[in-house]
Amino acid sequence: MPSLITTEGEVSLSAAALIHQLKRVFRLHEGDKAIFFDGSGYEHECEIVSMDDETLRVRILETRPVKRFSERRLFLAASLIKKDNFEWVIQKGTELGVSGFIPLLSERSEKKGFNMERARKIMTEACEQSGRADVPELREPVDFENFFIEEKRKIVAFHTGGAPFDVGAPAELGEIVACVGPEGGWTEREVELFKARGAAIVRLNSPILRAETAAVAISTLVLLS
Repeated sequence: MPSLITTEGEVSLSAAALIHQLKRVFRLHEGDKAIFFDGSGYEHECEIVSMDDETLRVRILETRPVKRFSERRLFLAASLIKKDNFEWVIQKGTELGVSGFIPLLSERSEKKGFNMERARKIMTEACEQSGRADVPELREPVDFENFFIEEKRKIVAFHTGGAPFDVGAPAELGEIVACVGPEGGWTEREVELFKARGAAIVRLNSPILRAETAAVAISTLVLLS
């Protein structure tokens, strides 16, 4: 949903794309019921009061919190790779329960541009598909060295030369930022910078994976185990 929804009464929303989806895709009409979310972690069961091409009016019937998929909070700091592959990471990461995405500009990044608006649309659609009620955080792309200046949470860097990664219990792992390199991996200088900043250097117990596959595998391991 494009804006926060109150917990009672009627609400009017100006959301042409949403209205088109309700009318043309789901074939809903006035009087029909649907469940909406606004990114706040709650879902709202509503009755459609009226809708035209520009405005939707709904009556709130019930508001309830949606339980998070995992007790862990994973933020994925992934080097920018080819557009379609990076968008796939955002889509699948959102479905799996990733709390936020940080596009990294590393030395071997394949591209520098990033469409924030399109990424937010992909995240929203992934939330709708998976039944998730909170939309992940999304940072603007950040240079590798500036990432360390701004990031104060526990950093775990995945690298083929690292120690085996142990997921541990949810309380032990807590909130982490998992760093995934580009095709070709981190450079030696970047690995040394990770070490200098106190990041854990770990590896998956797997064959060498493509960057996008590694990002989704890490998300699955951390959030669904």
